[in-house]
Amino acid sequence: MLAAEYEMLRHTWFPVARVADVDETGPLSANILGEDLVVYREAGVSTVAGAYCPHRGMDLTVGQMVKGELECPYHGWRFAPGSGACTAVPSLPDRPAPPRSNLRVYPSREAYGYVWAALETPDRDLPAMPEASDPDWQFAHGGPTDLGCGLRQVTENFRDMSHFAFVHRGSMGPNVQQVVDPYKVHRDGVELRWTLDVDLGGTAMDGNEGVAGKQRFDFYLAAPMFATVKAEFPEGGHSLVVQFATPITVDGEKVRHFWSIGIDSAVFEKHGANMAEMRQWEQEIFDEDFPIMERLRPREAPLDLHSQAHTRSDKFSLEYRRIYQELIDGRIATAVSAT
Repeated sequence: MLAAEYEMLRHTWFPVARVADVDETGPLSANILGEDLVVYREAGVSTVAGAYCPHRGMDLTVGQMVKGELECPYHGWRFAPGSGACTAVPSLPDRPAPPRSNLRVYPSREAYGYVWAALETPDRDLPAMPEASDPDWQFAHGGPTDLGCGLRQVTENFRDMSHFAFVHRGSMGPNVQQVVDPYKVHRDGVELRWTLDVDLGGTAMDGNEGVAGKQRFDFYLAAPMFATVKAEFPEGGHSLVVQFATPITVDGEKVRHFWSIGIDSAVFEKHGANMAEMRQWEQEIFDEDFPIMERLRPREAPLDLHSQAHTRSDKFSLEYRRIYQELIDGRIATAVSAT
């Protein structure tokens, strides 16, 4: 990874944990670009900090929450939520904490069921996802899964309809439409949108053609890696699959993959498909994608537009790579977000 790309990604929001996981298990380990992090949560507020205690370098991800604070399992030092300030040194109960005793805290926020963080002040806010706050929608969150590939490979795969008929024969069946119709990609800053009609064959989910047959896909991609696909079913109802990838090595060739699925009330009312069934089907689809992702070479999709062959179905891919290169080059104006 070139230095300019590394710097761009340091100023990007990435998901580091599911909120429900932090609530259930306590402090969790996370990583962005090879930097080890600890995620902890108290009173509805998540904190993302450096993973190692400033005293003797103990891994705080194996600590616990005590009186609303993160306690180091080695010497019992405690750190406040939000600020990461050292609030207790049990071996010196009558003295203030020594210098350099606070945790380094990173910009963080909660959105769409995830804890997000950035290594530096983010250049842009997170894209809007109105379905997440619509009471007619319900969501389930999959993953996370670590994959040996770059975030562009993952992001492109999610939108590549021409692989459905081959990679997803197991989850979708043998009758998936192979031809990708011509389409137009609409760009707005770092965002891309396009629409395609598709026939998934109608054999999946015990032959439930209402959700596994013909439908319209509205694709959305916000570089560098925020992506959704909204399906509109002919007889009513919608689903929304959301995908994020966080680089967890300095070279960017390993990512942590997060995904969610949402459905509106009409999916069950008109087609009898509930959230558990839709989530399971989507998990099967991703499970077929993962081994493909890890066998692609190079491990990251090249930004050089001439080193690979392209077809008309790859139009979105070319536009995405152009935007990504512009982000690296700093040619797209930034919109600084509040943390």
